[in-house]
Amino acid sequence: MTTPATAPAPGLTLDELRASAPIPATETMPPDVAALIKPDSGIYIRSDYTETAALRVGDPPGATADWRVLESDGQIRSTVPGLAQTALEFDPGAAPPKDDAHTEGYRPSWVEQRFLPELAPYPLSAQRSGLTRDRVFLEPFASEAERFPYPWRTIGKVYTPTGGGTGYLVGPNLVLTAGHVMPWDQANWWVQFIPAYRSGDSNPTPFGSSYVSEYRGYRPQGSSPFGYDYAVCRLYQPLGNALGWLGTRSAGDGDIGSRDYISSGYPDTFGGRPAVNFALGIRDIDSDDPGREYETVHHVSAGWSGGPLWYFAGTDPYAIGVTSGYETDGLDPTRDVYAGYRAMTDLVRFGLDNWRP
Repeated sequence: MTTPATAPAPGLTLDELRASAPIPATETMPPDVAALIKPDSGIYIRSDYTETAALRVGDPPGATADWRVLESDGQIRSTVPGLAQTALEFDPGAAPPKDDAHTEGYRPSWVEQRFLPELAPYPLSAQRSGLTRDRVFLEPFASEAERFPYPWRTIGKVYTPTGGGTGYLVGPNLVLTAGHVMPWDQANWWVQFIPAYRSGDSNPTPFGSSYVSEYRGYRPQGSSPFGYDYAVCRLYQPLGNALGWLGTRSAGDGDIGSRDYISSGYPDTFGGRPAVNFALGIRDIDSDDPGREYETVHHVSAGWSGGPLWYFAGTDPYAIGVTSGYETDGLDPTRDVYAGYRAMTDLVRFGLDNWRP
């Protein structure tokens, strides 16, 4: 059962975020928790044999201190395969839920919280990309997000065989992203989540990564964004126990337009580095009960799909949606569309109730 939402605290404005002092860490991360975020990469073998019998190696010609695989009793892979995927049905004509609902976030005591990240200028290569002005992320509208404090570290890059996007931790071993990002019906599919990924750094994966064992959500409905465009992923590794996670809220129509929101993600124009938009307002809401399309000003580009639309309710961060895309309705300007509402929080609650590590 999804937790009914209490009256939310007002969202902090950009000025209030700027004036909010960081919340310091109060202890050191335990060694067993730190082991969860060690870098994880290499060659994997899917086999019924023991580790001593899965393969045979030999010297490569002309090389020293290197090995090559001569024989294998299993399938050699560079990724860890997923096990199950569940596509949910939805009914746009369903009666709207009576109550809003939420799930709680978590900040570990060994992690500092900052209300604003350290920012860097928009990448020069993206400025030269030739995009029109309304598609270019110029300060102060978007800047590269510094990755280490909470809650910024909970957002990361999602890779799949068909491309990828952005995702964010919503539980100890749960990542929420857009349904259209997922590799539906792919044979031998895999999904990888890398929190706080930043390409070009000496250590682009400071908090390790995890592959997805299964996911559950809604398939894309054509090429247009829609109010059910989300999927929850179960990670093999419970990264959230080390890094924390965001809360989620099925923001109702009554209070949703009264606060500023933040949008975070990995637009392709940033070259594998994180970006953030501040002080976004909801300009329009389209109903897909029990889903919603929340529309803001248009800034998002490819790669941002699945990233959170979120805000601080006091000191607590809550996501109300995931980036689904953008659209133009009639004479309205082009707007970004975020999918959210009760179906999203119910999906996260399912993972919290049934997929605990």
